[in-house]
Order: sequence, then C-alpha cells, then structure tokens
Amino acid sequence: MSKVGFLSKEEIKANINSLKSFMKSKKLDSFYLSSSDIFLNEYVPLEECHRYYLTGFAGSTSECLVPLEGKVILFVDGRYYEQADIECDLSLVEVFKVPYGTGLRQAMKEVITSKKLKSLGVEGDRIELSLYNDFKTQAKVTAFNNSELSNVLTFKETSFDKKIRELSLDLVGESTKEKLERILNPGEAFFISALDSIAWLTNMRRHELPSQSTFRSKVLATRECVYLLMEHIEGEITNPAINLSVGKFSKLENFFMIVDEYETDWKKKAGLDTYKINKVFYSANSTNTADFLKLSAHFGEEKLINRPDGLVPFHAMKNPAELKSMQDSFNNGDTAIFQTISWVKENVKNGVEFSELDFYHKTNEFYKNNGALDQSFNTISAIGANSSIIHFGSPSADIPFKKGELVLLDSGGYFESGYATDTTRSFLSGGEASARQKEVYTLVLKSILNTMNAAFPDGSWGAVVDGVARQPIFAAGLNYNHGTGHGVGINVHEGGYRLSTTSNIPLKENTVGSIEPGIYIPGFGGVRLENVAAVERHPEHKNMLHFRNMVYVGFDHDLIEEKMLNDQEKKWLEEYERECQKRGRSFKYKS
Repeated sequence: MSKVGFLSKEEIKANINSLKSFMKSKKLDSFYLSSSDIFLNEYVPLEECHRYYLTGFAGSTSECLVPLEGKVILFVDGRYYEQADIECDLSLVEVFKVPYGTGLRQAMKEVITSKKLKSLGVEGDRIELSLYNDFKTQAKVTAFNNSELSNVLTFKETSFDKKIRELSLDLVGESTKEKLERILNPGEAFFISALDSIAWLTNMRRHELPSQSTFRSKVLATRECVYLLMEHIEGEITNPAINLSVGKFSKLENFFMIVDEYETDWKKKAGLDTYKINKVFYSANSTNTADFLKLSAHFGEEKLINRPDGLVPFHAMKNPAELKSMQDSFNNGDTAIFQTISWVKENVKNGVEFSELDFYHKTNEFYKNNGALDQSFNTISAIGANSSIIHFGSPSADIPFKKGELVLLDSGGYFESGYATDTTRSFLSGGEASARQKEVYTLVLKSILNTMNAAFPDGSWGAVVDGVARQPIFAAGLNYNHGTGHGVGINVHEGGYRLSTTSNIPLKENTVGSIEPGIYIPGFGGVRLENVAAVERHPEHKNMLHFRNMVYVGFDHDLIEEKMLNDQEKKWLEEYERECQKRGRSFKYKS
C-alpha cells in the first residue's frame, strides 16, 4: 500500500508524547480522541480527524483511546484489520481488532474497565452527548475544546468554500415548509447539527466536505422557519422558509440570541402571541456535548427532549420524487462502472500497461464524464491481494495490471440531486480464472441473488435478511466481517436501514439500502458484490416486503461457476442480465 497520510511516524510519536504530557499535567490517566469533526461526521478531511494525529490510521471509522501508560489503542472492525496493521506504527499503536458482532465502543468501554482507568479526557465539541454520558458512568470525565488541544497538538487547517445549490421540487418532492409542518407542532423546535438532515430539510446541497453533498451548518428549526447558522456563504438562498445567520459555530449562544430576536420581531409584526418555545428536540447521538450544554443553558434543560434518531426516520423514508432522483443517479453511476470495467478488460486483453492508481483515476474520470459532481466516498480500486482489504484506500502506481487477477471496484457518486450512489463489482482482470477464484466469486453471487430476491414480513429486523445473505457463504464454511447492508440517502451511510447479524432495525417500505456480501482471503484476494435497492410492498403477498433493485451492472461471467448455481439462481441471474442488457450494461449480452 502507498502512503495516504501527511504525518511521519516521528511526528506521530511526538504528538503522542505531547498529549501524554498534557494528560499528566491535568491528572488524566486516559484520553479519548474522536474520528469526527464538530458535526460528528463519518467522512471528514484527514486534517480534521484528530484520531489520525495519534495513530496514523486513515480509515473513516475507528475509536482511539490513549492511556497515560502504554501504547495508544486503536479499535477497528473487520473492514480495517489489514489496513490498520499496515498504516500504524505497531511499536506505538496497539491495533485492537474488535470481533464481528461487538461494537467498537463496547470494546473500548470494556478496556476502560479492565485497565481500571478513572480519569478520562475528551474533546467536548467532537463527542456526542450519548457517548459522553456513557463515559461518565465509568470514569471522571473532563471535556476540552479545540482551542485547548490546539495548544498541545498542531492540527492542519482546511478550507471549506464551495457554492451552495437549491434543488427544485421535482428532485426532492416536498418543500421545506411542508417538512417543517409535518415534523413540528406550534411551540416546538428542533436543534439539528447532523449535516445530511440539514441538507434534507433545507433542500440544499453543497459539496463542501469530501464525499458529501452537505454543507457545514447548524440549525434551530421551528414549525414556521429554519434558522440556519453558517460560517460563510457562497451563492444565494431564496427559500422563504430559511433565515440565514452568518457567525461562528463556536459561538452557538450568540446564534440562539439572534433566533430569539427574529422570532420575537416577526411574531410581533404579524400580531401573533409572544415568542415562546415550549419544547426543543435534539438527538443525543448527533449533538456534540459542547453544543448540548449551550442549548441547555439557553432554553433550560427542562424544555429539552432527546430524540435519539433525530430526523433520520423522516428522511430515511423516501418519497416518489426522491426515489426517482436516486434511480436517475444510479443509472449514471452504473454507466460509469460498466465503462470502467470494460476499459480495464480491453486494456489487459490488448497488453496495455497501466497501474492500480491509473484504474482509480480512470474510474473517477468516467463518473465525471457521466455527470458526477463528486464521489460519494473515496473510490476503492484494488487488484490482486489488495482486494482482500475490505476498505482499501491507497491504490499504487507501482502495482501493474496483469491477467488472471481478482479486481475489486467499490465506487459511488453525487449527481444533480445530491443523493449518494454506492455499488461494488469484483471482476477478473483478464485471461482465465482459477477454480478457486470462480468458487469464491460464485458463492458471493449466490448470496446477492438470494438476498435481492428475498421476501420478508413487513417490519422484519435487518438481522433476518442478513441471515439470508450469509447462508450460501456459511454453507462453504466461510463468513465476512462486516454487515450485509447500510442505508443510503444524502450520505452514503444513512440510518433507518441496516442488514447485519445484530440489526434490530425493522425494514420499512420506501427505505433504501445496500446489499453487499463478500469473501476476503488475505494474500489471495477478495470478492464483494453490492447492489442498492428500495424496500417495496410485495406484489403478491399481503403484509410482505421485497427489494426493488436500483443497480443494473452485469456480473462477470468469466468468474461464474454455473454448476454451483441451482435452477432458481440461474433463472434470477438470467433475468438480471437481460435487464442489464436493455440498458447496455451486460458483459454476457453485449450490444
């Protein structure tokens, strides 16, 4: 793997020593560092990921605990076992490989208990309130803000300027005003800092952060108006239901005072009752601790009501216009993927020299040519042994393409509507596949075919469908260390839909999510096949649901061992390939 980060091992070691000196001065025996920014985002610029400065790990998801004595502990799940070992200096960092079925935070809290850590430092503006409260049951917790830690560690600055876009109703299906009236009653307000929820509520997009169509902001929404706090604005906001305030996120208390003035003023002019908010909803899972304390100080804690899921239950359920927008985006993304795979196979066949990094850049180029404004996550483009690294993120110019290799392409984009796409195809670079390659690929194919065509009762837990996906792979004595599916919306990972062995999230009509089984064998390679589908009413069976596929990119028949497929699976595969053929995206039935 090539180097991803910008810090040397010596710089990371110096950061660890600096933080430990600070901890000693504050009488702390441990410190928790988040992977998120002040908005608790999953995908942030590496410069904004404070955990990176102490570990060198560049993956999007992990937890980091720094004990005063001993190594930094990095908690990762199965997606990152290999990557963490490669990127971290193991003389400084202990990579704690959390087994599948155990949460990263559960494992971290168990370590805090086992090590008898009693005084914990945290970043108050980068830790959600729910985790902060959990930590308080285990240790004495002291919160520090970014300015205090900036005196201890040197964080790189980032730039965020991009033009904001307002979407037309035909792309989103519902106005901001209609959403407010559906969510809130008179006298109620909702504090929101989850950026995908803000983008959904305002019907605006801005490709300001990597792999997102959102914009950095905080909101207090009432039934009548969205009060929007931003630090800078490029472009015009014409939506009459939005009132913009430009200020500092760190001065949230000033923003609340401005909202008071606006509310009092317009209600007085309208001859309405005096401004009064009786309830303020927030999510302890998506509100950072520093913001909650300011919210509580301004409105009074007795008025605050925790809604753990925030606005996710509203935007996870897609309306017809949103489903159409997403389908249009997938059509464009599918074309980019088909063109990329065709390009690879043709070049390998003709003996053209190109690298893993060329493959990465060509994928993104095809997305751009098909209308993508940005990628919805960093493209995973891996060949050979690298394809077993589940979230491989460092394609190399030194790794050439050759015949007979497994290739994994996991990619997605943002198009006009700003809804994410996400699709994975594994394929053979060229030449003849080995029997083992065919076996592994066909097992994963059986899994995705059975899952895409599953029927299940309305409200079934995600764990039920996850079991359907794993059965063909279990039957071969294999498994995979990640969930089978996640929700997809404005962010490529959205709540309200999850397929995993531990998911108790009920599957609901009009939610959208991925189906992505895989098999990964270190040193050999990996196979993952991923389609995204909408959950729909079953056309024949009452009170049953099924999936409506949104992705039509053909599978690689160079890797399919047909004798491993039963008659039903062959029928499903043929039906799928014929649909891909209609769209000009079948490798079996080429136009």
